[in-house]
Formats: sequence, C-alpha cells, structure tokens
Amino acid sequence: MLKNSLPIETPSLRLRHIGVEEAARMMELNGESSTRRWLPSHVYADLSEATSRTQYLISCYSSPGDPRLGPYVLAVEHLASGLLLGHVGFSPLDSEVEISYAIAEHARGRGYGSEALRYACPWAAASFDLPSILAITESENDPSRRTLECAAFVHDRDMVMQFQGREETVSRYLWRPSSDSVR
Repeated sequence: MLKNSLPIETPSLRLRHIGVEEAARMMELNGESSTRRWLPSHVYADLSEATSRTQYLISCYSSPGDPRLGPYVLAVEHLASGLLLGHVGFSPLDSEVEISYAIAEHARGRGYGSEALRYACPWAAASFDLPSILAITESENDPSRRTLECAAFVHDRDMVMQFQGREETVSRYLWRPSSDSVR
C-alpha cells in the first residue's frame, strides 16, 4: 500500500487529503467544545489562521511527506453525505509517530472514530513502514480511550507529561500491525 493509494473508502467514510477550501469547516470542527477542552492546540482564532494552518498541513504531504518528520493529516469525510466530519493525523513525537483524531460532536457515538483509525493505521504503517503507532490521550478522556481500544490500540501505561500546553496525567496506547489489521 502506498501513499498515493488515497482516498481510502471504509464502510462509512472516505479518508483523503485535506483541501484548502475546507479551512472554514476545519475551523468550525476545531471550535467545538470538546476540541477546545481536549485538544486546545487544534483551535483556530479566525479564518485566516485556519486557512494558514490548512495550507501548512497540505504542504506537509510533499515536504516532508513522512509523519516521522512532520504532520500528515487526513480528512475524515462521511461517505454518503460528503460532509467533512473530522481528521486523523500522524506526526512525530520523539522517536515515534503519534496519531491524533477528532470527529464532529454531532457524529459521535456511531463508531466513525474507531472506523477511521482501523483503516488509517494500517495505511500509515504500510505507506511509511511504521512498526507501531502511538496514541496519547488525557486519562480522564474516557470516550477517546474507548475509541482507541475499539480500534485495537493497547493501553501501555499512564504517566504525567506536558500535554496540550499543560502538565497532565495521560494514557499512552500503542497500535501494531497484525494479520487481522484492515487493509
């Protein structure tokens, strides 16, 4: 599987590159109350910042084009409606690649988050030759922990670290390719 094998169609979703025309929708999604609480670094001040950050994410598809060196963020689109529901992103963290994800509040509880992760992780592992993918979430974020577990991430440990600009107790999860990974 190669990077150019995008988009990825799942039973409910399309995982694809983000377009600059989606900056306003990204700003809207990143401004939801849960994103402001759990991922404050993803919140944009205004459309200009959202456009600039979206253009930056798009530029990272080719330079560096590798989540071990810079972010590689995919749009999560609802297959039936074409509505942008969120993102799945891969980025470097120390010597590992960390995944981040968010799904629109109105679309939660339908399994879209775990579905996106179940398809994005095997794609990233194959495309970038990743032996594992790391996920870190605040230990209090039970919905995120359940999403990770439904997507075959295994709890590694809890620890205290700088997370989203403040010291937090976080839960560290790992995903590794297996013979039953979705391909």
